[in-house]
Amino acid sequence: MATVHLMVGFMGFGKTTIAKQLAETIPAVRLTHDEFMLKRYGRDPDDFQTKYNIIDEEIRKKASELVNAGQSVILDYGFWTHAKREEYYKWAKTLTNDVIFHVVYCDMNIAKQRILARTANDVDSLEIDENAFNTLAQKFESWNYMDDYPVVFHNLPTTRYIGNQVLVKIDRPLGSKHPKYGFEYPVNYGYVPFTKSGDGEELDAYVLMEDKPLAKYIGRCIAVVHRTDDDDDKLIVVPEAYDLADDIIEENITFQEKWFKHILIRQPK
Repeated sequence: MATVHLMVGFMGFGKTTIAKQLAETIPAVRLTHDEFMLKRYGRDPDDFQTKYNIIDEEIRKKASELVNAGQSVILDYGFWTHAKREEYYKWAKTLTNDVIFHVVYCDMNIAKQRILARTANDVDSLEIDENAFNTLAQKFESWNYMDDYPVVFHNLPTTRYIGNQVLVKIDRPLGSKHPKYGFEYPVNYGYVPFTKSGDGEELDAYVLMEDKPLAKYIGRCIAVVHRTDDDDDKLIVVPEAYDLADDIIEENITFQEKWFKHILIRQPK
């Protein structure tokens, strides 16, 4: 079944970079206002809202056609407010039962510097000066308890993933062998795209309670394996309805974690 993926994040948060990579990973067709607006109306269009609405209607029509044809889509919008997220969730549910938000986190000061640099150096971007950024930032409403929808978080501190859904790309499926050491993986093992662990690589994840090899997976993180002798944390990811006791988790990951000192973290910090 086709899925509608809705990107949430303010300008400069890096959501488009993540959306482009998601489009290849899922795969899906990415649709975004900015590129249509720039191509048709230039960097600084007048009567912005009217032209935005025209583009939005065209994108919704295109998304409907793609989903009806069985193609997943990514709406790389931003969805800055709770009201917009509710509106587009209800609309997307008329197309398919599979609707997922992707929430991207970033420090607002870092986002501002990115946007100002982009405006100065990239002629293929909408023109946003510091005053415009500050004004628009006041309209951004962070994801919170009001947003009770299926969601995957990106760029969180490691322990903040606990209790939240994550997307795992499986590069060591169940039954495969380690390319260097030759041991067999009794569980699916992969990484969370668009993240960075302490070792500089993407954050790894054990996917438990699934009995067949997988290529990608969306599940809930219930714990973090914090290695005390190696800067390389791992997430424990399971189906939404599951929770596991510590001893069950340890039993499933001992094939690899027996070589490292570690603790299980069960509460977000």
